[in-house]
Amino acid sequence: MTVQDTHGRDRGLSHQRLRRAAAVLSLVALASACSSPTGSGDDVDASPTSPSTAAPDGPTSGARTAYRVPASCGRLALEQGVTLPGATVATCWGDALRAHGSVRAWTNGPPAMEAEVELEPGSRLRTEASDGRVVVLVDGASYGLLDGRWVRGVLNSEVEDEAIVAATGEFAAVTFSPQGLAQGVGECPAWRVAPDRSALALHDGTPASRLVRLDCTAAFDTLGATTTGASLWVQEDWTPVRHAATLSVGGASAESVKDLADHGATFDIPTPTP
Repeated sequence: MTVQDTHGRDRGLSHQRLRRAAAVLSLVALASACSSPTGSGDDVDASPTSPSTAAPDGPTSGARTAYRVPASCGRLALEQGVTLPGATVATCWGDALRAHGSVRAWTNGPPAMEAEVELEPGSRLRTEASDGRVVVLVDGASYGLLDGRWVRGVLNSEVEDEAIVAATGEFAAVTFSPQGLAQGVGECPAWRVAPDRSALALHDGTPASRLVRLDCTAAFDTLGATTTGASLWVQEDWTPVRHAATLSVGGASAESVKDLADHGATFDIPTPTP
């Protein structure tokens, strides 16, 4: 291994540790934001076991990428009562998102944040938080739109704007990267297919129906939080729609919700020029 390879590996490991630390901090912030599983602060039916009923159809965003069910999903049965290993479901979940190529994702945070995410051929995303902050991640770099100008994020910068953009970018990367969108799926030991097809309304009221719900069979730990009541909602072709769970840290608990919509849409994610 060359010195250059070693340095590249060290930078990669450092970046992974940094993202892990950011994820733990975000979970702690989430759990400290409220003291009960229903206190997320957002007007959304996030119950993993009681989705609201609604009709199908919703808004679209641009042309769509043709979707083919990944081989990792095609081998899995979505029949009532079937139990599937967590690692197997996680592989399918991630492969299905990448097969769509892009997705609009939302998390209740805190802060609540929506992102336009391009997953293939490379990961790019544009996020907008509930407080109006806009951050774009391109090639591992984060850029924030502040007062009409792009500011590149710099971790530990003494310039406040640069530090804030970097911190927001790390949260967005942890939450909306391909790895972040699958966080908490593979950590579940096993998922059991619920008996009935269900319907729910996404955070913005967009209806979704004929969804398959999978419930995690046991509590598990992920990134410093104990996770209970975890559920996934997917379409019958394994397209991911929602991931919800209750996270507990330090005696406090809160609902964590990720909604996924506009699969395969074409997004106009800018390339910032500071």
